Amino acid sequence: MRSFRVLSHLLSYPQPEWVAHMGELKQVLVDEKLLKGKVLKNVTAFMDELATNDLMTIQETYVELFDRGRAHCLHLFEHVHGESRFRGQAMIDLADKYKTKGLEIGTGELPDYLPLMLEFISISDADEGLELLEQAAPVIATIGEKLKRQKSGYASIFVAIAALSGAKLRPSDIQKAADAALPEIKTLDELDKQWEEPEAFGGAPECGTCPPGENPITAPRQGGI
Repeated sequence: MRSFRVLSHLLSYPQPEWVAHMGELKQVLVDEKLLKGKVLKNVTAFMDELATNDLMTIQETYVELFDRGRAHCLHLFEHVHGESRFRGQAMIDLADKYKTKGLEIGTGELPDYLPLMLEFISISDADEGLELLEQAAPVIATIGEKLKRQKSGYASIFVAIAALSGAKLRPSDIQKAADAALPEIKTLDELDKQWEEPEAFGGAPECGTCPPGENPITAPRQGGI
């Protein structure tokens, strides 16, 4: 499922190597046909935007969105477990899952980093990869909703990932979770304060496929998100 590897690139820090080959990355999405219709159109339009903008500009935009503050953090467990003890066990379980496919995590990397997860899904059997993605879908969709409100083209990537997961998500739940997000920061002092606060949501929105009152994304020892 090479489309997931393309999406992983698009959510990683912009590198000249893959930005220069954006046309080839687009062709993978078109040829594999996992993304369709408006979802595909919006993703490829954003890829065109990345390819035509100055590299330093898109790098600065990336840092502003994903590295400064928690609202769009690409480490998914940050949104669910915060700094609780459950996060460590969830990390171990996910890292063990990666090892079954020979995917070793480099020094300084964390297994809940979304681009790394997408890389794992790209080399996994469809059922196994999509099961993991479905569990993560509520958090992914919520980040996408927050990016959409900021009119960021990156929102199209999160919409695409949520669509590929096949999860039955209620828009009202996603909007409610996005409403509960911490306020946008404007100063370094606000940044320090934000990282001292509890996680943005006390529990992820429930998806339509989960038993009442249970969501795999909030279950700390299920071997997934």
